[in-house]
Amino acid sequence: MQYCPKCRIRIRGSKARCPLCQGQLRGTGAPQEDPFKNIPRPRVSYALMTRIVTFLCVSAVICFSAAQIISGFRLGWTLIVIAGIVLGWADYMVAVYYRSNVLMLMAVQAVAAMGVVLLIDRLLVHNGFSVIWVLPMMFPAVVIFTFIAGYAMDMALEEFILYPLFEILLGMFQIVPILRGTNRFIAPAVISMAVLLILVSAIAIFRGRMLWNAAMKYLHM
Repeated sequence: MQYCPKCRIRIRGSKARCPLCQGQLRGTGAPQEDPFKNIPRPRVSYALMTRIVTFLCVSAVICFSAAQIISGFRLGWTLIVIAGIVLGWADYMVAVYYRSNVLMLMAVQAVAAMGVVLLIDRLLVHNGFSVIWVLPMMFPAVVIFTFIAGYAMDMALEEFILYPLFEILLGMFQIVPILRGTNRFIAPAVISMAVLLILVSAIAIFRGRMLWNAAMKYLHM
């Protein structure tokens, strides 16, 4: 270990001069390891992978559009495939953007999955199964799974309490098909909204101050 007679301190590693007074050091120092580890970069960066995925999606859309034109616009399934490609690309972009925030990624992915179900129901099935059964079951399941995931990642409730609240508010939009008359069997949707209202009531009553603090922190107030 090296020693500075002027500052009267011992210095680890191998230094040419004292880091405080820049004076000469006595003794010999052992070679010091680099404290900053060299982390190897991934072979394919996120930016390059995004360009590759975007290029493949654009190429696929062009090919299916060309097939639709050649067929005289008689291939109705190509429109569904193109819509699926666009949704898949958007889903990938969301996953890349929120890759460091698992709970936000889960919330956005759940909303995207619900949108895909609604699109399939609208374009293919036409029986309203999405608003009658799928959405009423998915909203409470997503909220419960968000709580489980948050606690599994050892997060404090204040850190993720806004995510289930956002999902509960989305679940309230199930009232729209009921008011428009497009939901012919309203019992599952009503039960789902009742469960979500009970959950948000529990959060507001038992964790109201925590919810307020999280909201103020999110709004930087």
